[in-house]
Amino acid sequence: MKTLVALLLLVSACASHRLPQVNAPADGAEYYQASQPTAVVQPRLYPDPQGGLGHSQDPDIRVTDIRLTASYTVLYMTFAKDPNDRYGNYYGSSSISFNPKAVLASTDGKRTYTLLKTEGIPMTPDSREIKNDEKVSFILYFERLDKGVETFDLFECKSDNQNSCFNVAAMNVHNPLNSTADQK
Repeated sequence: MKTLVALLLLVSACASHRLPQVNAPADGAEYYQASQPTAVVQPRLYPDPQGGLGHSQDPDIRVTDIRLTASYTVLYMTFAKDPNDRYGNYYGSSSISFNPKAVLASTDGKRTYTLLKTEGIPMTPDSREIKNDEKVSFILYFERLDKGVETFDLFECKSDNQNSCFNVAAMNVHNPLNSTADQK
């Protein structure tokens, strides 16, 4: 146990603390942000100790960050096979794509937000062939959530024996109905 703790400390000390390129501004609204604590603008890690990045039915899918801009709800995601997969699916290749009919849905189901564009993953019917030991980062741009919608789900499609969909439930983002910026 002590060896494991020492190894974890060593790995965390070697980790880079620089912001990755994938968090470049999604649109012009992100170039200027009113003074915010740095925790808000830095990406969160998965599993997120504070919660909010949701739960996927597919263990290969991770939401690494959620951003709201003036125009978009932006989801930063990764797809990576687990080398310890009990089915031995780590070697070989996979084909990935994203359904253009995917939506974000408020938890009450009263409002949905359509997918507008993607980066790093093609939209179906196009697909991308990847090796199963490859990690793919991609970005999804949806319509911006209405003010007050802070908990939502991503629904890409219905999974079956042939396809595993990128569905993620119970994601959270700070999006109050009345923000202090609106009151000024």
